[in-house]
Amino acid sequence: MEIDSTIQRVLAGYEARWQPVSIQAVNGAGGFSGARLWRLETLGAPLCLRQWPAEYPTQERLEFIQAVLWHAQQEGFDLAPVPLETRHRVGYVRQDGHFWELAPWLPGQADYRQAPSPVKLAAAMRVLANFHQAVATFPLAEPEAMPSPGIAERSERLTGLVNGGLDALAAAVVDADWPELAERARTLIRLFPLAADRVGRYLSVVGQLAVPIQPVIRDVWHEHVLFVGDRVTGLVDYGALRAESVAADVARLLGSLVDDDPAGWQAGLNAYESVRMMNGAERRLVPAFDRSAVLLSGLQWLDWIYLKGRIFANRAAVVARLDEIIARLRHLAEASGA
Repeated sequence: MEIDSTIQRVLAGYEARWQPVSIQAVNGAGGFSGARLWRLETLGAPLCLRQWPAEYPTQERLEFIQAVLWHAQQEGFDLAPVPLETRHRVGYVRQDGHFWELAPWLPGQADYRQAPSPVKLAAAMRVLANFHQAVATFPLAEPEAMPSPGIAERSERLTGLVNGGLDALAAAVVDADWPELAERARTLIRLFPLAADRVGRYLSVVGQLAVPIQPVIRDVWHEHVLFVGDRVTGLVDYGALRAESVAADVARLLGSLVDDDPAGWQAGLNAYESVRMMNGAERRLVPAFDRSAVLLSGLQWLDWIYLKGRIFANRAAVVARLDEIIARLRHLAEASGA
């Protein structure tokens, strides 16, 4: 078995029992984040080696994420890939300009979209609530209750788009070598004004509400929930984790699981609240997070690609993601015009 020399140097930082008998690159498993993953077979258990992108995270951010995951494990939540400690008793290795982590390989497949069911929906929402319960006691510097920082950021982004940002995006869209993207970009830009006013007014109202702040995942969606049958076997990818209202996670996961199905939303909320009840302010933030994500997320993709020059290797996946966003944005625009 030949192992890349960089990976050899990374793995040298871990105990002998975690050294692999085989290693295989997992193409595409890092999603859109730019992370790279390998599956390691060891004498103990299968492991996942993760190389973070060079530009993210900072050491401080990575240590915060890992501290939250270790805390969750101590509180009894066992469905997160908690990083293993190195020989130096830290959760990462710094090598060739990247942070690297070694964690258990969680079983299961992110197959909700391929095989949805009410049982799986309820299971996913209950597991999310269990995670929130486990990390609620993690010590934060922020006060116990405050206005949501995420809602404030989205209000600011929306204001910037209305005051010239949308025009800048529109001017940057060119067919070039990716006409499929340009077509979708123009659709997003056309639909944005139809819902922007209504979403903006709602954000301004709920943005003043004080809510409990705690660690939340923020990027929890159907691609990050693993199942074996109807049972959730893992929640993966905590790269966006930070202090926020749990409403951000509830909205993100439910929106990705059931789109705009009212019955699905109610069933998911009921399942979540069978484990952790939300207060009135948190419940009001859920639709605010969802609607603002539908309105803004497509334009964020355009900003990354056309203005910031980010490269995404899997163009088909980007186009498919934008098609999902456009479908929901059409629905939001129609509701806003009702």
